[in-house]
Amino acid sequence: MAPARAQDPACHECGGDGRIDCSKHGKSWLEKERAVRFCSVAAQCKACGGALEVACKQCRSADVEKALQARRDLVRSWRDNLRTTVDDVAKGDPMQHLCTEHYDLSFGIEKLTVGRDKLDTHAAMHLYGERLEALRALVLQTLALEEKDFTSRLRVFVCRDQLQSANLAPHVTGIGGLQAVGTKLMGVETVYCMWMNPRQLLDDEGLHRNLVHCTTHLIISNMALCGEFGKPGNGWVAEGIASWFEDKICGKCTNYCFEEVLTQNNSTFKSGRWRVPVRKMAEEGKLVSLASLAGKNYDQLDFPIENMMSFAMVDYLLTVHGGTKMRDFLRLLKDKQAMRDAMQSVYGMNPLTFDTQFDTWVKATYPQQDVPR
Repeated sequence: MAPARAQDPACHECGGDGRIDCSKHGKSWLEKERAVRFCSVAAQCKACGGALEVACKQCRSADVEKALQARRDLVRSWRDNLRTTVDDVAKGDPMQHLCTEHYDLSFGIEKLTVGRDKLDTHAAMHLYGERLEALRALVLQTLALEEKDFTSRLRVFVCRDQLQSANLAPHVTGIGGLQAVGTKLMGVETVYCMWMNPRQLLDDEGLHRNLVHCTTHLIISNMALCGEFGKPGNGWVAEGIASWFEDKICGKCTNYCFEEVLTQNNSTFKSGRWRVPVRKMAEEGKLVSLASLAGKNYDQLDFPIENMMSFAMVDYLLTVHGGTKMRDFLRLLKDKQAMRDAMQSVYGMNPLTFDTQFDTWVKATYPQQDVPR
């Protein structure tokens, strides 16, 4: 009779479902936790073990209790695995972890001020989970991509400090010895491991821009055909797209995939607002040619001018010709087709005609002075 009672609509506790919301989380947090697959903070709840629901005491149901126990076991297994593969490697206080629809996010920053709100690690982690999912959705929408174009989940590690990142980065990316803010592994497996260096990433806005820029690299590299994109060659496209989405979402570009840039005083060239200086270069006849950029890797671009030009060239292609053509262009480049041939096939241009049309467009559309935001 127990299963039958669990479906009894007369139950005032559960309405006949046999389970009720866990009261330890609060309504707003229940919504946030249900929007993701797993959360290590929710997993610590002694009442529900991360299942977010408990069995109704009035309608005892063996089937419901079995299902809830299975959910708790799944959450515990997920958390135990991260304790071994991440926390024990990173050392120090354990990171908090979030599994969203497309990301595995590990977060260690203790406090973060977002606007006027001061967020603890848990709240900040959920915010960045939402932001990363929004970025991925925007990339797919802009480039007319589909889920079938991707092969794996994205792994992002936002470490508490440089020591935690130094311990973790070689383990999760296979790349060690770098003193950069972040380290990327791109291709079929996509990983970004970073720390919030206070000298370069001053606040939430700086952290957000960094993650948008670098995670865009991961998304583009993971789209079919999978592989690190921007090496060898075609760095202007890879860097230009990452900067374009950074500008689109955050309003300016302050990140560059070149280690030494982070130590320079002008790493935020023109405050990250690039359309006005590109317009000035066009008026002075100083725009960099596409041919001079074509063979460079993304970490070989001559900062800051060639990074700025890469952004503007991608801005032109996306604004004038649309995301579908950019998607097709990327596919040909990722399939190792020569840039000249890929551009002719998709856009009907060669590098020389591109330069002419790009120059005309910049002079017609880019502002001569910044409008305050």
